[in-house]
Amino acid sequence: MEGPKGIQLEATVGTTDRGSLWRATHESKHDRIVRIVEPRFCDGRFRQALTNLRQRQHSRMLEITGEGWSGGHFYIEYVVASPWRTLEERLAELASWRDRMVLLNQVCEVLARWQSSPVHPLGLNLRNIVVMRDAGRWYPWLAPCPAITVSSPCDLFGFDSTVVAALAPEVIRGAQLDERAQDAYALGTLVAQAIGCPESRLAAADDENRIEAQARGALLLSVAEGSRIPSFLHSTPQVQQLFQTIKHYRHTKPDARPHGATELSSAVNAVADPIALAGTLRSADPDRALEVLSWAGNGDEQLAVRAAVLAAEISTEAGDPQRALPYLDQAVSLAPNRLDLRRQRSESRWRVFKALPQGESSDREGELLLEDLALLTDPRLKHLDRNADSTLCLRAAEVHRRRGDPAAAAAKLFEAIKMDPSNLGALLSYMQCWIELGDRDNAEQTRTEALRRIAKLEKSQMLTTREAQQWREWFATFPY
Repeated sequence: MEGPKGIQLEATVGTTDRGSLWRATHESKHDRIVRIVEPRFCDGRFRQALTNLRQRQHSRMLEITGEGWSGGHFYIEYVVASPWRTLEERLAELASWRDRMVLLNQVCEVLARWQSSPVHPLGLNLRNIVVMRDAGRWYPWLAPCPAITVSSPCDLFGFDSTVVAALAPEVIRGAQLDERAQDAYALGTLVAQAIGCPESRLAAADDENRIEAQARGALLLSVAEGSRIPSFLHSTPQVQQLFQTIKHYRHTKPDARPHGATELSSAVNAVADPIALAGTLRSADPDRALEVLSWAGNGDEQLAVRAAVLAAEISTEAGDPQRALPYLDQAVSLAPNRLDLRRQRSESRWRVFKALPQGESSDREGELLLEDLALLTDPRLKHLDRNADSTLCLRAAEVHRRRGDPAAAAAKLFEAIKMDPSNLGALLSYMQCWIELGDRDNAEQTRTEALRRIAKLEKSQMLTTREAQQWREWFATFPY
């Protein structure tokens, strides 16, 4: 194929309903896209629409830098930044159906800007949309071209099912056309193709059968079965709503379709949200909920933290705090300054530590737990919940005692007692630490102070006589 003067056609991108697209080179490799349009479609209406389109640059549309005749064909030349892909090529690179949904939502978001241009209908399909990378992300752009005049279904022969499926049935039937309804149909089709909705067996048939099937809207099946979405999600409200919405946009009656992208964008966002999907599954199938949460991330740290926290909560609900810990470790590593995450991790690690047999030293678990407890009880952080801080100090003390360090345990117990002077259990443990350290004087002073507090609590009726007597007996049972 001969290209415009000064332009080298490199490779075909594919055929669309508005001519064939080629990768081309002008100043640098693949810095141009060239559209070749058959002469029979380049009538006066088409040329005038192209002139109107070129009068100014339109938002998120490729700039047309040239047009004319070359080698008996009419061409349209677009300038494009590198790297770029067609939407079809970019989707093929994305193994995850969720990543595909994120990209399609960007198409939904830009639809209104495209529709404000002179291009009506837009001619949305997997090849007329290209994506370009900017700052590590890919953004969709339209390669704009006026619609060709289809005088007969035979004009559509030679197109593969990828292109034909995006054509609204009324286009093929030659019925009265609503341009925005055609855009809606094409948009719904793009989403269906992105998630791999299966094609009818007629898609591989000859031109006549393929076109006839699409005149009935039957070429691409808007069903979850056979798509890329895992089968265990098919019954979720989010996936069911997505397919209802796709069917709404691909309705065979033009006036039944939405004209904007809001409804479809909402459905796409919902099904691509691992937090919402996991929330739906957490009670009935926690293992599947955790699988869904493993999809979160891809550079979105806030989403990754939310997913890790929810995964930890689901693991804890299932009675497995040990399984929750790696998720909380991930959350803390992503957001090390969030004390709420440290507190949640300390809760799970405390459950794991407490469940260990008394004889086990559990040095690693104890060390990790103490790191969080030390930060959470740091007086410089000025915690507001002193009761909670007292509990954390008591936990740190128990960890130290089980690890054979009664001196460190006594220090933490002293902090807890200062926060909550009425905590007789802390005083009892404090006295025991001095006994373990062989310090009879401090043990006796602690016992004397405890008896004084017991009497005071009994007098103020915060302890019953029976409770006070029981505490006195406990403090009297330790040998000196």
